[in-house]
Amino acid sequence: MKKECTPYQKFVELSSRKWSVTLLLAFVVSMQAQTAVYADKAIENLKKNLNSPVLSHTLLEGERVVSFTLINADTDQPIQTIANGATLNLATLPTKNLNIQANTEPTMVGSVVFNLSGKQVYNKTETGAPYSLFGDILGDYKPWVPATGSYQLKCTPYSGASGSGAVGAALTISFNVVNQSTTTSLVSNIRSYTGNSYSQSKLVVGVTFYTDRDYQITSVPASLNNQVFIKTPNDDKYNTASPAVSFSVNQSVTVYVAYDPLATQLPNWMNGWQKTGERIGINDPRISYLELYSKTYVAGTVSLGGNFASPAIGSKNTYVVVVKPGSTANTHPYVTAVRPEDGATNVSLDKSISVDLMYPGGTSIDGSTVNTSTVKLYSVSSTGTKTQISGTAVNSTAAGDAITLSASLRPNTNYEFQITSAVKDDNGNTMIPFTSRFKTTGTTPVSTGDLSGVSFTEKTLIDNTFGSDGFTSLVVGPDHRLYATTSGGKIERWDIRSDGTITNRVTIAPFGTSRRLLIGLQFAPNATSSSLVAWISHSSPVFTNAPDWSGKISRINLNNPSAPQVTDYVVNLPRSYKDHSTNSLKFGPDGALYFPQGSNSAMGAADGAWGYRPERLLNGAILRLDITKAQQQGLPVNVKTQDGGNYNPYASNAPLTIYASGVRNAYDLVWHSNGELYVPTNGSAAGGNTPALPYGTKWSNGQTYTGPTVAALKDVRDTQSDYLFRVVKGGYYGHPNPLRNEYILFGGNPTSGTDPGEVVWTENGVQQGYKVGTPSEPNYRGFIYDFGLNISANGAIEYKSNAFNGKLRGKMMVCRFSGGDDIIILAPDATNKSKITATEGIKVPGLRRPFANPLDVIEDVKTGNLYVSEYYDGNGDGKPRITLLKADVPATNSTIAQRTSVSSIVEEPEEIVSGLKVSVYPNPNPGDNLHVAVQNFAPQEPVTLSLIDVVGTVVHTTAVQTNELGNANADVNLNQKMLRGIYFLKATGATGSTQTKLIIE
Repeated sequence: MKKECTPYQKFVELSSRKWSVTLLLAFVVSMQAQTAVYADKAIENLKKNLNSPVLSHTLLEGERVVSFTLINADTDQPIQTIANGATLNLATLPTKNLNIQANTEPTMVGSVVFNLSGKQVYNKTETGAPYSLFGDILGDYKPWVPATGSYQLKCTPYSGASGSGAVGAALTISFNVVNQSTTTSLVSNIRSYTGNSYSQSKLVVGVTFYTDRDYQITSVPASLNNQVFIKTPNDDKYNTASPAVSFSVNQSVTVYVAYDPLATQLPNWMNGWQKTGERIGINDPRISYLELYSKTYVAGTVSLGGNFASPAIGSKNTYVVVVKPGSTANTHPYVTAVRPEDGATNVSLDKSISVDLMYPGGTSIDGSTVNTSTVKLYSVSSTGTKTQISGTAVNSTAAGDAITLSASLRPNTNYEFQITSAVKDDNGNTMIPFTSRFKTTGTTPVSTGDLSGVSFTEKTLIDNTFGSDGFTSLVVGPDHRLYATTSGGKIERWDIRSDGTITNRVTIAPFGTSRRLLIGLQFAPNATSSSLVAWISHSSPVFTNAPDWSGKISRINLNNPSAPQVTDYVVNLPRSYKDHSTNSLKFGPDGALYFPQGSNSAMGAADGAWGYRPERLLNGAILRLDITKAQQQGLPVNVKTQDGGNYNPYASNAPLTIYASGVRNAYDLVWHSNGELYVPTNGSAAGGNTPALPYGTKWSNGQTYTGPTVAALKDVRDTQSDYLFRVVKGGYYGHPNPLRNEYILFGGNPTSGTDPGEVVWTENGVQQGYKVGTPSEPNYRGFIYDFGLNISANGAIEYKSNAFNGKLRGKMMVCRFSGGDDIIILAPDATNKSKITATEGIKVPGLRRPFANPLDVIEDVKTGNLYVSEYYDGNGDGKPRITLLKADVPATNSTIAQRTSVSSIVEEPEEIVSGLKVSVYPNPNPGDNLHVAVQNFAPQEPVTLSLIDVVGTVVHTTAVQTNELGNANADVNLNQKMLRGIYFLKATGATGSTQTKLIIE
């Protein structure tokens, strides 16, 4: 969201030498074959940051200014495109506080230079989007009140910052500014499409408001007194026409519809209208007032739909219309959509209530004002009595663009959901109060199939009195202790008792007294109870205006809790303006470290909710760290890709690479025992922006895009689902990043039918979003499970023990942090690994209270017990709470013998006799034949060789007998082709046991 975009230092240094181009080409050629295509497209995008005139003229062609947009500096919203020769009439514009934005192709260039001449002269250089003539502060446009007269405006794009580098195609226009009031009527040409009469009047107390009834106005908001008023026929109350009435306005106006408060659902054509919270009093025998909704229109024709147009429910009175000159700028946040819909019936008992928001007076909702005191749920009796529901879980999204409430719902019950004016945006503007109603189903969900009999018993271990920071990740270590990382940078440790409770707290401070947002904690595959080596991911501890490039991956030795040894391996990972950061990390079957890097934006292009911070090259991706390469290159590895850094993740010797892209914000990932990488990922709430894909642009497949230009989408009102991805190397998963030549959000809109992941929505009866024919990205891999909207699928594990007689073994468990507030069970199909069977937490006793924003879960594989971190806050530092979910049918000892965790394989040093040795070669191995040698056992001793996979399953055994020296050699022929990954070869005899690590590739 910072606007500066500086060149890559390495390339700038090269460009100053005559042989720079030759060296650059040699660098590209040296890329490994399997990354060549993506390296080409990444390098092409990196070059766009060059300031060098030598390189930029050959590498940075095609940048141009395509149009100018007149901006309302009061609301920061566009008014109109300024055509060459246009006349701007200050008297009819919604405000005199204006600004002008230049629109470029591509949407982000190095910089632009404005030159305004004529009545006023002004010059301005803008280095980052949005490119505005009079500047902005994080998208808050500075106002310009133009003098009347003639103007000429020229804007020139450059490839480098501050007007440097290659010159693109400029755009020059002329326009006039006048201030001429009109004497014609504000409203004219009222036309009825229903056959009934509509007429114009003035809104004052005592006037009749229907053309076919004698009911009168009894009260009027002061701001609307004596304004133009359109009387409507009450006989049109059940009309479904579209339109029902139209009229002309001669300037920008605010139109108010006064609608029946008996309505439980509004017609679709009122989507986007703001509920003002004000009322017009009336003496209708059914009701005493009408509720006001507003929307602004420019001069022209206004068309309104029928009072009972689909899917309206409940209204028994026709709306009336008020028209006021000028666009009354609403600064109050308001609800644009609610799920379940107002008036919905047969709502499932685990359904959460969520709303999408607009915040015209700010950039997001203030999450600290969203809580159980300001967002409430009531049961409504048959007599209308309302009773507030306790024990609800409430949060807002990180971007502050949605609110979600979860509760224990009863069957066949009417509920009312409320958001009060105590909710505020980040500028202190109060929420327009909102209510909606729904009725639940009479069906109670129960466990079925192979999960029948699975249940957990809950016990709170740590509550909010523990401290002020929430627990971000939970891990059971090789020493069989529970470890919990915190949002403040500490690691808390406890011993685990035999009953699953915890004791003997130890606080570990990796960063001393400094705070860090510490999320990931993963013990090394070869860690033992006496060698507690782990890896952590961490970044800046703040959640608003967080410093960019603050992410790190570090190795930590926890043998001495009072003096942990921290070694930074990776520094200068990107960080979003808010809470998207460097998230959880896991070792893959190849021994590399994998972790998700969150996005900087909602939908790929910079936006206000995320502080206008653009995507960096490493954002929105699954990253892979080759630890050996990092050590060879010297620590720490600086992976800053711009703003003074020149790291290239596509280089053949790069220790940190992009394994998969387009993963917007995944909190956790699971390397499953079936060999697949599963990644639950958070989609965006409504309101984000997407980048444009112009004709002739280099695309993510390395080819030139030759289809029609795909326009950028602004304020996308299509909330994106949270998805489970089956991630493969090189795949793209839907979140655009122009620096990687990825432009299309999720599935685009390729056909006129309903496409998976398509980005479309309906506004006032008109489909918005990507046009039909918009392709998906060439390497878009899609999703394998749709969690739904505003779910926030976060912490995830594979259940490994044989608790419940193995019914949960191999199934994934995912924390549904917002919608659901439970732990959902996902079972991959045995043959089709992209097929998922889901069981919601409400169907398994103990997996849904609802929890207070469950963030992470971990299993103790010795018992099958679960530990859950409940974070409470929707974002920010959270609050501490750890809940034990005790398996009612615990794991048995055979689990440890036949299927134990990697950590527990190496946590039993009492079995490993000093001097015993086992070796295997070749290592790494292709996975068919092994050559094994054992040494220092007793003479003629039978020894069992066990091959154990990464989750502890014994996949092969062979018996050998030592010679008179206690040694043996054996060729082990595996009876199946082994999957790539890390394995352990364990040699066990009467003397003792020992093991070694084997990599199958």
